[in-house]
Amino acid sequence: MFATSFSLRALGVVVPAVIAVAAAGTLAGTASGPHASVRTVADEVTAQQVADEQARSSASTAVQTTPATFFRAATFNVLGADHTAPGGNRKGWDSGVVRMDRVVTLLGEHDLDVVGFQEFQPPQAARFQELMGTSWQTYPGLDTSTGAPSVNSIGWRTDTWQLLEARTLPIPYFSGAPSRMPAVLLQNLDTGRRAWFFNTHNPADTRGNAQQWRDAGFAMEVALANELRTAYPDAPFISFGDKNERDEYYCAVAPGANLWSASGGYVEGTTCSPPGGGAIDWIMGTKDVFFNSYTRVWNDFVAKTSDHPLYTTNVVVPASAPVTAQHVVVVAVPGLTSTVVRGLGSKAAELERMVANGASTMNARTVVESTSPDANLVSLLTGRRVFPKGGGHGVGAKGKKPGTVHGAAGQYVSSIFDLAHNNSLRTSFVAARPEAQLVRTSWNKKSGGKDPYGVDDGTAKFDKATVLRDDSKAVAWWKSKIARRPFDLSVVELSGAYKEGQRSGYTGDAYQRAVRKVSQKVASIRRGIASQSEMNGTTLLVVVGTSGAQKSGKGAKSWPEGYRVPMWVTGPGVPANDDLYGLNPSLSSPSSDQPNYSGIQPIRTGGVANLVTRVLRLPPVPGSTMDTDQRFQIFDPLSLPGA
Repeated sequence: MFATSFSLRALGVVVPAVIAVAAAGTLAGTASGPHASVRTVADEVTAQQVADEQARSSASTAVQTTPATFFRAATFNVLGADHTAPGGNRKGWDSGVVRMDRVVTLLGEHDLDVVGFQEFQPPQAARFQELMGTSWQTYPGLDTSTGAPSVNSIGWRTDTWQLLEARTLPIPYFSGAPSRMPAVLLQNLDTGRRAWFFNTHNPADTRGNAQQWRDAGFAMEVALANELRTAYPDAPFISFGDKNERDEYYCAVAPGANLWSASGGYVEGTTCSPPGGGAIDWIMGTKDVFFNSYTRVWNDFVAKTSDHPLYTTNVVVPASAPVTAQHVVVVAVPGLTSTVVRGLGSKAAELERMVANGASTMNARTVVESTSPDANLVSLLTGRRVFPKGGGHGVGAKGKKPGTVHGAAGQYVSSIFDLAHNNSLRTSFVAARPEAQLVRTSWNKKSGGKDPYGVDDGTAKFDKATVLRDDSKAVAWWKSKIARRPFDLSVVELSGAYKEGQRSGYTGDAYQRAVRKVSQKVASIRRGIASQSEMNGTTLLVVVGTSGAQKSGKGAKSWPEGYRVPMWVTGPGVPANDDLYGLNPSLSSPSSDQPNYSGIQPIRTGGVANLVTRVLRLPPVPGSTMDTDQRFQIFDPLSLPGA
């Protein structure tokens, strides 16, 4: 669950390459470049036979999970070649062909993977293909059989994406004359994620008032986005374009298609708040797409290339999760040893119940540097290791207790509470261990970070948070709160086993009674979930040991009883009576060892962070180093959208 980057092909997973060009009610066409194909009426029977065979092949090699997908996107009006040709209105400019060399340079400098091009005229499209060869593909590009001009094209890296489907939409342009604008369904070669990309150039007022034609085009864009989201529920929709409209464009499409912009803004009820900046070039996406590092690139080099800036952004599509999973409750249990849990068996009835009804392991691991409850609780919340030099959160790196996690790390540390609360989800934290106040002080109103997404939900990342005297009071507090209104994300720390282990050792009768009480508290939490109508049947429950036994005054980072911990997961889509390592062949059960962070990883407590973000359809926690692409698999593949 340590951060890795590898191809599905390296795992022997076949990503089917099926291309269905055009769709009902649209103009049939093809894409230039590798993997493109044309389907005609005469080929219909053969094509259906091929599709059936590919479906059978795909079913036998089903990808168990669609991990988080990261890429760089841009929109760029490259200034059509006719503007700078003899007789054009841009005297003294280099030709479109010469300027296309600069466009290619910009793509490389900004590490772009997919781009919406406007004014991409045939001489420029030809030069682009000459320069890029088969490393990039465009639609429609130079393919005249589509009936669509190249001037509005979508381009993508062929080592990153493959084309599955292409279509065009007749958007009104000058005087309302239809101009066919492209939409392509691409599949990421590394993760298998599919996404729709759309690109438009709506008319300016240079030939008279074109507002009615822009409005009509925006309405068609909304209809297309909604149609594709219904037909392809696993594929986000991303729109590029020179819309020739500022605030009015955002408020025309964002409410109707549930989109947001890479540049900001939000819609809440009847309020539409466009992003600042006043740009007419846009990158928009459905709410299952997350943007960051949006940049307006405008310098001397760009100014010699086009009369428009280049707009770029990072894009993250979270890993897929069952549509029925809407809430997450994480129960963190410090001082819980796998040895004693195994020995109790049915005496810890609720933990046995979780084994039977979900996926579990007795051989998960704490972070390498520390088995302390504080270090591992913060790793669970942030997805980070400990030592700051390795990108860690810093808690437990030194003997002195920090005032905040950020102070220990030397920088702001994002958590699962940040992502959830910044996206207007309700959050809660409750514990019965005084040291857990560190969590409250790190993400409260004073110490929490700014909200970069949509409506500003403030710097405090908790809707409700408290630290009480004992586990019974903590569970009762949490149940009383959800009885009134559910939380989307809850973290409950049960510290009774740790406290008793510290008092009397981790193997005696008193400690075993404390573990049985933990099991009873988990049962109470489950019953609370079942009694809350919105949470019943829609909640993922994760119970994890955040530390094992602790040697008095010495820690336990080299002792199996200290770093080996159990983990249980139940809820929508989680297969019954399954083994977490069996569901995750890319992770390795480490016998009694504590592997370091290089090589194949075990399941770790810190991996829970990006399991939480995945279930809540959020991107991985910024700065996390464990399971950064959300590949940790807990779901039956058939429970996932698009399976």
